Amino acid sequence: MLRSIAFAFLAASVLAACGGTPGSSPIGGASAGAPPAANADAGVPLDGSPALPDAPWAPPRPAGDAGAPLDAAAPLDAVAGCYSEPYDPHASLADLSSAYTTGAWLSTSLAALQRRYPTGYFVLNAEQSDPQLPGFADPSSWGALMESLMTMVHEESHGWDFDHAQGTTHPYVLLDTMQITVPQITTWPRSEITQFITDSSTSLYDQTYLTGEQGTYDAIFLFEELNAYCNGLAGIAAVGDQITQQISARDGVAAHLYYLELYLRAGRTAHASDYAVMKADPNWQKLARYEWARGHFWDAQAVSNPNLDIASAPIWAHIDEPANLAEIQQFTGQTPEEVTCNP
Repeated sequence: MLRSIAFAFLAASVLAACGGTPGSSPIGGASAGAPPAANADAGVPLDGSPALPDAPWAPPRPAGDAGAPLDAAAPLDAVAGCYSEPYDPHASLADLSSAYTTGAWLSTSLAALQRRYPTGYFVLNAEQSDPQLPGFADPSSWGALMESLMTMVHEESHGWDFDHAQGTTHPYVLLDTMQITVPQITTWPRSEITQFITDSSTSLYDQTYLTGEQGTYDAIFLFEELNAYCNGLAGIAAVGDQITQQISARDGVAAHLYYLELYLRAGRTAHASDYAVMKADPNWQKLARYEWARGHFWDAQAVSNPNLDIASAPIWAHIDEPANLAEIQQFTGQTPEEVTCNP
C-alpha cells in the first residue's frame, strides 16, 4: 500500500521521464527536446542553454594520477576524515558505450552503475522488475540513457524504501551498505514551509512538493525526496563525463536541503512537542544528519561539472543564510559544518 501511495504522488515524474507533459515535475528524466523556459525539469536540457564545449567534460584526477582508475573508496575532493561515499567516476565505460543497443538498456545501466556507483547498482538491481522502471529510462541513445540514470536511481530509491516499509517504520536506502529506518511519528505538513520562502528560486519544486495533496505530506515524504535527490545526483555525477547538455541535477538536492532547514523551523516554532519527539529519536537524528552530509558531499562532487546544474546558486545562498543554518544546529546540537563532516 505504501509503495502505491509513493508512486501515485510521483506520477507526474513518470510523465516527465516518458516525455509527457513538460513541467509536470522537477524530478528528472531525459527528454527529446528542450522544455519551455519556465520548466526546470531535472532531466531535460535548459531551454536556450549556452553552447557546450567541444570536448566532453571529464572529472579531475588527483594530483600525480597517471590515468589509473580512481579507488572507489577515495571520492574526489573528499576532505580527509570527513563524510564521503564510494564511487569511481573514472572507471571505463567505453566497451558499454560502443556495444550499446536500445534493447540492452537495463543490463547496460546496471553494468555502468556497478562500475561507477555501487549504491545506484544496489537500488536498480533490487528494483529491476518494477513495471514502472522502463518509464524512468530513456534508451534512445547512449547519452540519453546515461542522463536518465539520475531518474532511474531517484525513482527506484523510492521504490526500494516503500517496498521495505513496515507500516509503523520507514526505511531509507542511503548506501548499499547502510539503510536508516525511522519510526513513523506525528510530524507536520511540508506545505507549512511556504511561509518562510521569500523568492522564486525554488518555485518549480514548491509547486510540486508544497502545494495541493503533496503539500499535506509529512517528514517521511520530505526525507524521501531529499534522499532520492541525493541518490539521483550521485548516479549522474558518477557518469558526469557522459553528459553533454545541462540538466538540473544539483538543483533538486539544493532545494531539499533548504526545505529541510525550513521544515525544522516550522516544527520548532509551531509544533514544539512533535519537534521534540523527532529531535530526541536517535534514528530521526541520524537520518537528518546523514542527509545533510550527503547533500553537501554529492554537491561537492558535481560542482565542477557545468552540465549538472541550471540554477542552484540562489538556492545555496538561502541554505547558507545564518538563520537557516541555525536550524541544523538547534536540531542536532552541532554546527552545520560539524554535521557535514561527521554526521
